[in-house]
Amino acid sequence: MLQLILCGQLIDGTEADPSPRQAVLVEGQRIAWVGPQSELSRTHRRDARVLDFGEGTLLPGLIDTHVHLTFNAGPDHAAVRDALERETEAHLTLRAVSNAQAHLASGVTTVRDVGGPGFLTLAIRDAMNRGQVLGPTVRAAGPAITPTRGHLHYLGGVADGAEAVGRRARQVLDAGADLVKICATGGIMTAECDPLGIHYTAAELRSAVEAAEERGKLVAAHALAGEGVARCIEAGVRSIEHCLWQDAPGEFTFRPDLAERMKAQGSVAGLTFAGVGQARYRAEVLGEDTGAELGVWKDRMERRYTAERAMINAGVRYVLHSDAGVRATPFGAFWRVLAAACYELRLTPLEAIRAVTSTAAGLLGMEGEAGRIAVGHRADLLAVKRDPALRIEALAEPWLVMKGGDIVAGSGGTLLAADGNAAAPLAMGL
Repeated sequence: MLQLILCGQLIDGTEADPSPRQAVLVEGQRIAWVGPQSELSRTHRRDARVLDFGEGTLLPGLIDTHVHLTFNAGPDHAAVRDALERETEAHLTLRAVSNAQAHLASGVTTVRDVGGPGFLTLAIRDAMNRGQVLGPTVRAAGPAITPTRGHLHYLGGVADGAEAVGRRARQVLDAGADLVKICATGGIMTAECDPLGIHYTAAELRSAVEAAEERGKLVAAHALAGEGVARCIEAGVRSIEHCLWQDAPGEFTFRPDLAERMKAQGSVAGLTFAGVGQARYRAEVLGEDTGAELGVWKDRMERRYTAERAMINAGVRYVLHSDAGVRATPFGAFWRVLAAACYELRLTPLEAIRAVTSTAAGLLGMEGEAGRIAVGHRADLLAVKRDPALRIEALAEPWLVMKGGDIVAGSGGTLLAADGNAAAPLAMGL
C-alpha cells in the first residue's frame, strides 16, 4: 500500500535544518520518496492514501537506547527491586508489554533493553519484532554481567574474574542477546554495593568486549564513577551508559584526555535523564512538585552537567536515554528526557532530537534502518502538531506514530489496533 504524508515541515534526524512543505511517500514498510510537496506528481496523490498534517512537523520515530522493560518505575529503588524478585514471569511479561506500548504510543519506535531477569526480555523482544505483540522494535541484552553481590546481581548474570566474564558474555550472546551489558561500577538500585565502587578491572571488561566483538556485537557498560569510565575506555567499550565523571558523591571531574580516547575509538556516551535527572527541569520550568529532594540534588546535578557539557563540547558522541523503569521513571514520557537535556546541557532541540534519532541508530547498528527520514529507511515516523525545533515540549503531543508503515498510535498517543489502519485518520481527526 502507498501512503503519502504531507507536513508543514520535516526534521530528518540529521544535522540538516528543518525543511518546509515536505512530502514522504511510504510503500509498504519503507520510505520510497522524500521531497518538496511542489514536486509531487498527480500519480502520487491519486494512487496513495493521503495523510495531510497541515502545519504539523514530521520527524523520525524516536530511539531510547537504555530502558528496563520489566521494571515497574516504583517510588523508590526498593519497590522496583521487590517487584522483580517477587513477581512471576507472567506478571513481568505483562508489565514489559505495557511499558513498551506506552513508549511506542509516545513516539518511541525503537528501544534497547539493557537488563532484565534472565532471558525473559529476549522472548518479549522476539514477540514484538515478529509482530505477534504490538510494540516498538526491541534490542535486548538479557541479564547484566556483574560480580557476586554486584549491581543488578539479582538479574542472574553474575561472573567473577576475566575468564568467567568472557564465558558469561558468550552465554548471553549464545542465548540470542543483541549486545552484552556489564556493570563496570556499582549502582544506586543495589543496596549491597557502593554506587561508586569499581566492579571490574580493564582486563576483565576487555574479556566481555572481545567476546562481543567475536560475534560483531558491542558491550554497553554501566559506569557511575570516573575511574569506571576510564576502565571502560581502556577496555574498548563503545557504549558507556550514564558515563558519569564522578570522583566522590557529588564531585565530578571531566578528563579531556579520556574524551580524546573516546573519540578515537568511537565510544558513545549514554547520558541519563531518569526521574532525578528531570527534577530541576520539571520543578523550575514546568512548576511541578516532583517530590525530589532538590535541596540535596541541585548542586550535585549542576556539577554533573558541567562535566557533561565539557564532554559534549570536546566532541564526544552522545545519546540521550531515559533509564525508564527505574525509580520514578515511567515509560511513555520520553519527551521529558529531551526537554531536561535541553535545559541542563544547553542543547538546541535539534541537537537533542539528533541524539535520539540518527546518532542512536548508529549506536545500535541500525544506520540504514531507523533514525532518519530517508529513502530506503523503515517508515518509523512521528508527527506532532507544533514545531519541536522551536520548543522541544511539542513532542509531548504526538499526532501520529507510524512503525514500519503501520499507523500504531493516533492523536494524543492513543494506541490503535494492529489492523487499525483504516480507523487511524478518524482517530487523528483527519
